[in-house]
Amino acid sequence: MIFGWLRLAFILYVGLTIAYFLTAIYSRSVRREKLEKEWDTDPAREDATQAERSAFIEDGMVHYEKGLKKRLLWLIYIIPTIGFVATIYFVNWY
Repeated sequence: MIFGWLRLAFILYVGLTIAYFLTAIYSRSVRREKLEKEWDTDPAREDATQAERSAFIEDGMVHYEKGLKKRLLWLIYIIPTIGFVATIYFVNWY
């Protein structure tokens, strides 16, 4: 009985890991695109070099990596785990 739940949990976490990485890649690309558009639409930066543009984008990505949106991606694991454990509890012991 317990091995069926463990097998289901393993498959669930494999799927969640795939979803986490795909969402993380997508989120990073959206953030990078936003920074690129922000740089390109600012008229004060028309005479800036490509190195300055790259530094601006990389600095923004460093801030993204330490920010709340990056941390919220862990909810991809946390919410289904709570649901999985609650389902096991209510089905078997309630």
